[in-house]
Amino acid sequence: MRSARRAPMLRGMSTHLTSYYDGPDLTGRVRDALRQAGLDPARLRVDDLVAMDQCHALGLAGTVALAKLAELRHGERVLDLGAGIGGPARVLVARFGAHVTAVEPTARFRRLAAELNAATGLQGAIEIVDALGHALPFADGSFDLVWTQAVLPNVADVAPLAAEAHRVLAPSGRWALAETVAGPGGAPYFPVPWADDHDASHLLAPEALRTTLERPGFAAEVWEVGSAAVAPAVAELTSEPADPNPPVELGLIMPDRDTRMASLARNIAEQRIAPVLAVLRRAP
Repeated sequence: MRSARRAPMLRGMSTHLTSYYDGPDLTGRVRDALRQAGLDPARLRVDDLVAMDQCHALGLAGTVALAKLAELRHGERVLDLGAGIGGPARVLVARFGAHVTAVEPTARFRRLAAELNAATGLQGAIEIVDALGHALPFADGSFDLVWTQAVLPNVADVAPLAAEAHRVLAPSGRWALAETVAGPGGAPYFPVPWADDHDASHLLAPEALRTTLERPGFAAEVWEVGSAAVAPAVAELTSEPADPNPPVELGLIMPDRDTRMASLARNIAEQRIAPVLAVLRRAP
């Protein structure tokens, strides 16, 4: 999602980058994998992709749970910051009837997102924008919901993002987020999904993050940390279990997925990090 050779998405983001954000083009690799799985890369269902394109904790269940928590309604305008290859955006359109503007500055992620949007027939409802999170090219009050998943740990200074999120939201608009915060157990082990080392990781303690996010004029209607933060997604998994044999998986875009996920699990077990799930409301 970020490249050391260009302006970062968010002011204050480290130039020490997680290695899988930058690299060769992904479209050919994904096309080949889809063909090998017996699928036509030009005609796909959103559900064909969810084991690969939900690049965050608890996958599709996490996205669906967050959308329900935010009470996302048909026709609402969503700004997805750090949209990656567009997995959550496609789910928000296909399952909830949203219109999504997907901000993503990494060209190879944008190219794959555009191809997958077209293959699933959703290109008309998802606009992909190359933009900077601290200077968004949108008018005040343009959106009903700002959406972030697994973005903030890369950001050294979250305040400019919070200010822009507040500006582009309509009065009483919401910010739905599923992120990671620092835990009491000490410094995390690396690599993790968002960072190769300490220099690229910018975790805040839960209350420090909440204070920063609320400062521009938000109030947290939901703020859950730790096990309470994953409970809604676990409930979704119970009602809609993941496909045990998906046609494409996250390893296509994150080749060292197993190593990163092992560190993530160890960090959670030792309380070095914790999930946070929140819905913030902009003042009317």
